[in-house]
Amino acid sequence: MTALEGVKIAAGEEVPLFARVRNSMRIISLDPSSEERRLAYVVKIILYDLGKVKKEEILALQDYPRRGIYDVTFIEEKSFLRFLKVMEEKKNEDRLVGFKVLPHFDQEEVVLVVKTYSPVLPLKEITAVLSQYCKRLKFGGKIWNEHGLWTSKYKFSAWFLEKKMPPARVRMGKVNIDVFFSGMPVFCRKCRSYGHVADTCEACKFCGESEHEEKNCTSPKKCNFCFETGHLYAACPVRKQKMEVVKQDVETEEEVRKVDVMERIDDETVENMDASIDIVSPERVSEKGKIGKRIVVKKEEKKQESKE
Repeated sequence: MTALEGVKIAAGEEVPLFARVRNSMRIISLDPSSEERRLAYVVKIILYDLGKVKKEEILALQDYPRRGIYDVTFIEEKSFLRFLKVMEEKKNEDRLVGFKVLPHFDQEEVVLVVKTYSPVLPLKEITAVLSQYCKRLKFGGKIWNEHGLWTSKYKFSAWFLEKKMPPARVRMGKVNIDVFFSGMPVFCRKCRSYGHVADTCEACKFCGESEHEEKNCTSPKKCNFCFETGHLYAACPVRKQKMEVVKQDVETEEEVRKVDVMERIDDETVENMDASIDIVSPERVSEKGKIGKRIVVKKEEKKQESKE
């Protein structure tokens, strides 16, 4: 098992999006009232003794003792990955009985930012294309600028199929979409392959062959969805089938609502807000300590966050 495989997160145990911080672990005591399960035990036994963590490796430890939650953020990724691996190897240790230890982020999860050059392009079209490259795809909302205006960008959480990544640019009929994610390799917008750029590409953008120039290509055009010949994107039978099932696999626009949050929130939300990767919208903090935030959330996700 590699460090990147890490601790598996069971359903319902995910750290809420607003509280997620990079290189961080959440330690949960199942019995917060027990004196033996409080901060001293977490630091001395779980971190120092079992995890072999050194004090200077820790950036911060945020504790919420009444809820039995302890969030540990490491200074460097290598320290985080080492602790992650140790916790997986020692998950059956007696000293971990009564605790759950999990990373803030699923290590296979990739955050995608998708820009559509046509703001009227249906969201289900985008999810149908992206889902071809993902074993799981979760819609994260629209991305807003500091003026509260939509930027024609969406955010997704994606779990890629093995050895597959979505192209950085997709031609959907007459509309282009661009896909961005952390760590993506260089991409050729001409032949739609990773590893080089268009300036050095000698392949024909229509057929992929390098023996002729594009103006001399006699091959039939390929569909930009299934990459087969005989039809184009709009008439693609595979696309039509995918569109029928996409609502079952991915949260769509109808399941998302925009809300204004103007209420006092708990310490965990305030302290983690700036460090969160949630880029859906900016926050505004008033003098009274209330947070005004325009966000896009799923109804089910909002309910889960309120329970946290």
